Amino acid sequence: MMAGSHIIAGAALWAVTAKLTGTPPADPQALGLAALGALLPDIDHPQSWAGRKLKPISVPLAMVVGHRGVTHSLLAVLGGIVVLAVMGMHAWAAPLVIGYLSHLAADGLTPSGVPLLWPMKRRFTLNLCSTGSFVEMGLVAVIALAGGWAAGVDISHVVPAKF
Repeated sequence: MMAGSHIIAGAALWAVTAKLTGTPPADPQALGLAALGALLPDIDHPQSWAGRKLKPISVPLAMVVGHRGVTHSLLAVLGGIVVLAVMGMHAWAAPLVIGYLSHLAADGLTPSGVPLLWPMKRRFTLNLCSTGSFVEMGLVAVIALAGGWAAGVDISHVVPAKF
């Protein structure tokens, strides 16, 4: 998925998660952390947003594991779960982790998939949308609407009442 799609999905999924866990869903700092977390898995790609900002980490990581390696694996998922278990859903790290995990879920929708069993090369995908496609934009729009609803944004003018 495109970086903008990851940002929107990360923030929206944080808002939904926050609402479900009793955390304020529209907190600007938490939404920003979720958006940042949604970009972090691509630190293994020197041309990504995170890769360009953190080249001293990105370049060696890309050389050793390549793009969509360990940062997109079950090891990363387990690391996120451990952080949530230790720090809890009301800690500053929670939106960062939810954003990170949203990135992996979103990449799992693309034909490239994610190497959950890294270092094995097999990638897992639902193959629902290609990066930058109309389908990606539609999926992201639905996720954004869910996030807006969770954050308490009035979306009645966007979605007709008879929908």
